[in-house]
Amino acid sequence: MMKIAVVGASGFTGKPLVELALKEGHEVYAISRNGKFEDHKNLSVLNEDINEWEKLVEPLKDIDVIISNFNAGWSNPNLYEDYLKGSHAVLELSKALDVRVIIVGGASSLFDPKTNQQMYDFMPEDFKKIVKGALDLYTELKQDFSSKWVFISPAMDLNDQAPKGDYHIGGDYVIANSEGKSQISIYDLADFLLKVASNKLLIHTRLTLSDK
Repeated sequence: MMKIAVVGASGFTGKPLVELALKEGHEVYAISRNGKFEDHKNLSVLNEDINEWEKLVEPLKDIDVIISNFNAGWSNPNLYEDYLKGSHAVLELSKALDVRVIIVGGASSLFDPKTNQQMYDFMPEDFKKIVKGALDLYTELKQDFSSKWVFISPAMDLNDQAPKGDYHIGGDYVIANSEGKSQISIYDLADFLLKVASNKLLIHTRLTLSDK
């Protein structure tokens, strides 16, 4: 069993991850500024701002891994700047603790296998503004080995449908299911994140997934 710190623990992808990790018997440290969670013997809630990451070093000193679902808020007018600031804080925390950090960063930096162009290039301008932070973060990380990062780019359609319990795994290119759709449930994503967390050999790599 692992001791896992989950950043953005009350969010769209964070909440199902916390629930599954607890169900599987892991010890979870849920980091969320205002999130509320049901009491559980293996759950510690840390209502802190990730930008003040220094406050988290002591309570997280014995963890095995950080999984970051950090999101600065889709309607935030300073989304780009705040996303990068928060993500950099997560990376600093991982370095201070000397543990791996698994970052859920969206599909914008994946490549289209037909054109070899990044999916970001095909997105509407309004959506580009929303996802540019994650794209630039991954571009930065590819040249930075000062932290033990793993970057996860889920399928293009990240939904809250029931888990299928099986999925394709890939690297830098968009993958799709039997119907040609690139989609994954947040519950299957949670399962995948825990599998990645348990594999200590995975480092400085990017992975993607889509249902079959």
